Amino acid sequence: MRKIARTVKGAAKKLWSLLFVCLVLAVSACSAGGPSKRELRKIATSTEVQKLRDQTKRTLHDRVREIESGVPWLRPLSVVTADTCSDTRGNSHLFDPNPPKKQSMICGINAYIIFSSKKRPVQVVKDVRSAGVTEWTQSSIDDIFDYYGKNKETRSSGYRPSLSTSYELSISESLSWDDRGRPASMHLSKKSLWSEITRRYSNKSIEELREDHGTIYIWTLHGGNYFKAT
Repeated sequence: MRKIARTVKGAAKKLWSLLFVCLVLAVSACSAGGPSKRELRKIATSTEVQKLRDQTKRTLHDRVREIESGVPWLRPLSVVTADTCSDTRGNSHLFDPNPPKKQSMICGINAYIIFSSKKRPVQVVKDVRSAGVTEWTQSSIDDIFDYYGKNKETRSSGYRPSLSTSYELSISESLSWDDRGRPASMHLSKKSLWSEITRRYSNKSIEELREDHGTIYIWTLHGGNYFKAT
């Protein structure tokens, strides 16, 4: 009986020793992998990053106002600004004692002008183009007219109709809408280290706006990344 007890006690000691080593390795790997999530959150709310954030936000909001004033028939149901800072490393850096150097956090802002229309999507596209406030790519225009020029039965189920600008612009833009039971969305991140969502005109969700007004259109302004941490 005593022999069994000594065996169990010895196994327990080995187990605790192994757990301690694993803990030390995990902490060491975390330190080697760059800033912790807590440290990244502090960076995201620092004065330096806030200055960059405010500058980017002003530029983005100026562009939103240009669109609102340049498209007289546009009546936004809501204008949503999504500012997020995300950990780009995932969790792999916690277990790699010599992780490759790469960006650990990216902060960026997007704005979404949400509106509705009783017109057919093709006519809305034509009206948006005629306003002349945005230079949409010809390929995205051609794809839309080709898509809606076909019978519903022959339309590709994998294609989501949308207008888009060149991604080389400082603020790239896109216009998407509900189509064939596939609702348009803002793709807001739910796993960000830090985020701030503001709304103008209405605090209602897209689902609520859709229920109230019908087909939803989302004019997205991609403000780009204003800060990157390594």
